[in-house]
Amino acid sequence: MYIARGEEGFEFGNLRQGDILEGVPFPHLDFETIHLLGEIPPNINFNFQPGINPVTREIRKGSGDWLTAQIPIKFGLSIVLSNCCDLALRKERIPAPVFTLARLHPIPESFKKNAESYDSLKANKDPRDDNDPGYIDFFYLEPHELLNNADWRVHFNQVSTLQTDPLTPLLRRKILQLDDRTRMKFKIKLGYTYFRSNAEEDAAGLENPWQQPAQPEGQD
Repeated sequence: MYIARGEEGFEFGNLRQGDILEGVPFPHLDFETIHLLGEIPPNINFNFQPGINPVTREIRKGSGDWLTAQIPIKFGLSIVLSNCCDLALRKERIPAPVFTLARLHPIPESFKKNAESYDSLKANKDPRDDNDPGYIDFFYLEPHELLNNADWRVHFNQVSTLQTDPLTPLLRRKILQLDDRTRMKFKIKLGYTYFRSNAEEDAAGLENPWQQPAQPEGQD
């Protein structure tokens, strides 16, 4: 399933879809817990509660003012969701300003006690199989010493982004990459999680939305 740092085939100088990074901050975004930071205007009269000017910064030139906030974060293991093509180096840098990751979750012991469900998760079944698609929005990662000798599951809907620049500190956090076969399973399950159609869309004949619907007979 894995190619570890130092093993043949491990790419030290690139990020790829399915790479596992350690020590990545994962934010908990919630309107109830976000606290905006502000600055007290100069020459303020402290005899009353002062107004606060929000602290802003420009992340990239022309991107507008960003507010500064305090939010809960948790450092841990994450896996790269962005496609390898979008992460290809050009002139020693990744052109895309950010890339997407999903957080690795420990598998609850209560879940493991259900052998049928646990075995289904571990199988990473083909989600395109209408008879037995398995867990569509989860991907199973088997134990490895670099993963604390525990198995994990990726939840494709718990994602965040990181800046691609500077690249070197990101590459230092890369500890494992998926082998080619596992990466392809990962890619298919990830894609199916997001692109599968719902029953209403199927009923409307929208499986291929670029195909024009047939005109009723007798109409041009």
